[in-house]
Amino acid sequence: MGTAEYEPIVARYRVPIVVTGFEPLDILDGILRCVRQLESGQAALDNAYARSVRSEGNRAAQALLQRVFTVGSRRWRGLGEIEGGGLVLAAEFSDLDAERRFGAITDSNADVREGAAGTRAKATGDGDGDCLSGLVLRGLRKPVDCAAFGTRCTPEHPLGVTMVSGEGACAAYWRFRGPRAATEAAS
Repeated sequence: MGTAEYEPIVARYRVPIVVTGFEPLDILDGILRCVRQLESGQAALDNAYARSVRSEGNRAAQALLQRVFTVGSRRWRGLGEIEGGGLVLAAEFSDLDAERRFGAITDSNADVREGAAGTRAKATGDGDGDCLSGLVLRGLRKPVDCAAFGTRCTPEHPLGVTMVSGEGACAAYWRFRGPRAATEAAS
């Protein structure tokens, strides 16, 4: 998408935004750049990932996405349905649409499961079940607030999306705090 998409956000909310890569040094550089802006009272868009990200983005990829997809409503694990928050296949590709071919999976016709281990949890993550990943994802709970964290839910046996992904909050807590985090969760 490029960096230009962020300019209106910086202008409207007067917040610094730094685009970074995913490597540890990229992330640290991005944090440093953001802190420098905050300390100086600036609010600007800063591209710390110029080796891969351009202002206009990848035009060829954008054209392909526009041809194959249209914007539509989508359910997001832990967040619920977001109006205009996802992509759906364009009419030209509707014969490839798994939802159309096999039927949409919804809360009413399927046992919605948050994670690989299959523990029942509502998609909103409101605590109806063993997994609070939806609440963790939204920043309303910490991983250690979840009774399953570090016991029934570990990176080897994740219950929710925030433990499944190596970049998820629960997995990060586990990775960097390990057994200490599980002890915190139990207390």
